[in-house]
Amino acid sequence: MQNSKKEKIETTDIWKKYQSGVEHHNIENMYEKNLKCHKFYEGEQWSGCKSGDEELPTLNFIKPICKYKVATVAMNDTAIIYSAMDSDDRATAICNALTDFATKLWEKANMSTKKWAIVKKACITGEHYVYCYDERKYSGGLVRSRTPKLNVRLINKSNIYLSNEQNPSIEEQEWIIIGERLSVAQVCKIARNNGISEKEISKIVADEDVDNKNKNEVKSKHGNCTSLLFMRKTDTGMEFCRSTKAVIYSPMQEIDGLDVYPVAAMRWEEKEGSARGRGIVETLIPNQIETNRTLARRAVCVKRYSFPNIIYDTDKIENPEELGKVGSAIAVRNLAGNPISGMISYLTPVGIGGDAAKLQEEIIFLSRELEGAGDVATGQVDPTKASGEAIKAARDQSALSLNEQSAAYREFIECLAMIWYKLWVAYSPAGLVVSEEDGGEIFSQEEIKQLDINIKIDVSPIDPYSILSRASSLENALAAGMISFEEYVEALDDNGGVPKDKFKNILKKRTNLPTGDMAGILEEISNGGEDYVMPEM
Repeated sequence: MQNSKKEKIETTDIWKKYQSGVEHHNIENMYEKNLKCHKFYEGEQWSGCKSGDEELPTLNFIKPICKYKVATVAMNDTAIIYSAMDSDDRATAICNALTDFATKLWEKANMSTKKWAIVKKACITGEHYVYCYDERKYSGGLVRSRTPKLNVRLINKSNIYLSNEQNPSIEEQEWIIIGERLSVAQVCKIARNNGISEKEISKIVADEDVDNKNKNEVKSKHGNCTSLLFMRKTDTGMEFCRSTKAVIYSPMQEIDGLDVYPVAAMRWEEKEGSARGRGIVETLIPNQIETNRTLARRAVCVKRYSFPNIIYDTDKIENPEELGKVGSAIAVRNLAGNPISGMISYLTPVGIGGDAAKLQEEIIFLSRELEGAGDVATGQVDPTKASGEAIKAARDQSALSLNEQSAAYREFIECLAMIWYKLWVAYSPAGLVVSEEDGGEIFSQEEIKQLDINIKIDVSPIDPYSILSRASSLENALAAGMISFEEYVEALDDNGGVPKDKFKNILKKRTNLPTGDMAGILEEISNGGEDYVMPEM
């Protein structure tokens, strides 16, 4: 509500909790640190420096270090597998169905791309969050559709607020708030759909972003406001509501049976006494600044002292502006009585010591080595002079320092898989249908809830050297007669260089071939497994 007297609007309890979170973020200087880390990663490292028209040089060694570490962690191909703890056939069938559905959801949510963004943000700023939710309408414990419609949103660390910033366990938080900026018109529309009175809706007005982190946001017609998604656990489930500064525009709603927060965190490195993580950019910024300064000083010295300066007699040279132009004519007075060397001369350039260059190279070298991202670690080797196994062994050895991050990523995926399972249970009071093809089998909520479930994460490297190593091992086993051709084809990687699909087509037709008809098989291989005419029996 706005009037000439600027009547003070009473804020909601959720907004007060949010303000306490903002105060913590400001004390930790979280907003500025996050922005600074991203700028240094992206190469915008002279931000705020007044240099006139001069473009200062930058030698960004932070980005390749981050890219190497992110690739090492995220290069693993991940699969979520649900398995039953007992040998009950029904439980096994349900777990198999959930595993297949998780695979489809992974592809639908584009998680293969999002995981790179999650690991990258965690590496740069220390942590990143994922919020999962079901798009089906939940009203009074009833959900009309039996087929889940899960969605996944990425949340920056500065947009999430915890009740206890010293406890790294998300599940032990009393409440969690996710902040976002929405247009006033959009919030008012949601409020009307939720049956909020017009008197309350009139209190939804544009506000200044109190944490001052959206200075460059796009302004809408009626302005933007901060929207808060509030969630907390209850004895029977989870409560959700949405609030602005003065209005709860989406009333509190409880989801029965949802006993985990639908928020998963990927922390790069644990920070003592804090619920937050620590990335690698923040610690590298001082070295990056000194590297850039040294480079800038060297560039200035080269410009000033490494090129000859012209000295001329102002009384003898009529057009001195032409002295710096190639092939121009120089007009002089009384040339017959004075040699040209007496009119124009050059200052000899002064030599520059190599200490600055050595210091710069040493800072970059040591920074990379201390972060475990030297030339050997980052794969700066000639693959023609080393086998795939040797390269893989050297890479795996250098990646030992990232075992903590790989374990954190695995834990993040396990947490994500558990959230999906809990959402499926909570939103399935009328049963769960994971596939509507052929009618789809209905799993009751009770039998899904009673599953003594175990979540496994299948991880396999998908980098070229690992694929080459696995393919070589399979070829050696096939050549030694340890496995059959059928077993060899089944064990091939789907994304490997060997044409697994074409081999499968050959095997499918080969079942009707006479024994020993290898000529037909070779012909089939040569044409890619297509258009082969089967011989008559």
